[in-house]
Amino acid sequence: MSSRPWLASALLAAALVAGIARAQAPLDTLKAGPFPRFRPGHTLPPLSRWGWTMSYDVRIALCEHWGYALEFGGYATPDLAKRLDDPNSVESKLCALTASDPKRYPLCVLTVHGDFGEPPDAVWTHDTEGKLPEGKQVWSTEAPTEVFAEAGRRWAEPLKKLRERCPIALILNGGEYALTVHGFGGKYWEQDPGILKAKGDRGWFDYLSDSKARQELPISEAFRAAVPDRLLYVYYTTSVNPHQDRWPGWIEWGWDYHPFRKVSDIPSGECYYNHFNSGWTGDIDCLTLVLNMVTNQVALGEPLSYNWVNGGWTRKDLGDRQFSDPEHYLGFLKCFYTAGMVGGCAGYFAFPVETDPHCIEQMLMLGHAHALFSWLEDDLRHGDLLPGPNKHRWSKGLPAMELPTGDPDARVLVRRQRDKPLWLLTAWAAGGPDRDLPVDVPELGRVTLHARACGSVYRARIAEGKPALTLLDPDGMNPSAGMEEGR
Repeated sequence: MSSRPWLASALLAAALVAGIARAQAPLDTLKAGPFPRFRPGHTLPPLSRWGWTMSYDVRIALCEHWGYALEFGGYATPDLAKRLDDPNSVESKLCALTASDPKRYPLCVLTVHGDFGEPPDAVWTHDTEGKLPEGKQVWSTEAPTEVFAEAGRRWAEPLKKLRERCPIALILNGGEYALTVHGFGGKYWEQDPGILKAKGDRGWFDYLSDSKARQELPISEAFRAAVPDRLLYVYYTTSVNPHQDRWPGWIEWGWDYHPFRKVSDIPSGECYYNHFNSGWTGDIDCLTLVLNMVTNQVALGEPLSYNWVNGGWTRKDLGDRQFSDPEHYLGFLKCFYTAGMVGGCAGYFAFPVETDPHCIEQMLMLGHAHALFSWLEDDLRHGDLLPGPNKHRWSKGLPAMELPTGDPDARVLVRRQRDKPLWLLTAWAAGGPDRDLPVDVPELGRVTLHARACGSVYRARIAEGKPALTLLDPDGMNPSAGMEEGR
């Protein structure tokens, strides 16, 4: 362990930010490095992104150097699929690249976003007189399943055409169409006699959750049938609500995960910096939200996840709180991976994206975290996140999934491999200076970890009856740089 790892991290962070500022184009930044180093042959799914389509060369650079899937670009509409007939189109070139080497260039495709054509009147909510409430078209909880089955069939056709040209690794469905949550639609549904009759004595939360799952499953099944050899189909979002039990009104703004689980191939949650949270510290901090999802999903036997993340985007309402610095964002990502994340989607929701240094910077941080954990895949797939002695702050009947440090802004997460006495420990200074933390780890004993803003990831084993620690990422901002087999 370097005696001054924070210095290397700080210098590299400064160089990275300066490099982004000097770059004439994002391609310069992506090709400048330092590049993350991925374990050869790892099986973590590739990263992805959500936002406006980036240029052809940038998409290739993200794929070749930073762990991202090759982005097909735009929603996979019939019109976009027609461009495959032109061998000179960007779409044809991307498919040809994937076909030439699917492992090096895994393709990611965005599904059609809510194009239902002209659905029948039965999909809409009505008032007591059989009219549209307030003249608005609000999707009904009783919209016929056949409408969604037909939509899935149509939306899957472009995927089939794409699959004829090359394999498809990732399918992303951004959701947010058709049936909404009670917080938005409740006052309209409560006017519809047909909905009230179907609901009966059930609570709105349970009834809506079953309705949403019923409507969405035929679409998911159509996509899965179109691309049976995919790595993942991911629906935004399919996870336990991170705000579950945080406050009584949380059920107004989401669905119950239990009936919805089959919609996505893997649990898929979201956490965006300062978006319905207090950032890295405070009363509603991001990691506590993440661990609320994790503790509930682990209880259901689903310890791994593919998540939608970012470190903030241009929002004038937040002033200087719009963006995380790269160090803390990377530290958060290291914790999220330690908690069971196997990959994710880098979301950025302000235009432009390609020339926005914040967007590129965040994507690089996610690439660095992904590369580090490509070397630690056994810990993810064959290990368990230690529950810790405390209960979660909100899900009070479930464990906190972290070890107490006595410091609310210093967090420690630990995984233990199931078949061997090996531990993976991550210490993060979510707030305040980098500092040493004494922590008691079950079976391992008391250890002292150096918590950094960028996170510190350790391998621990017992040697001569005592805990032995190895800092795996002494270069904290390029954490995979020194990784090798057997670490």
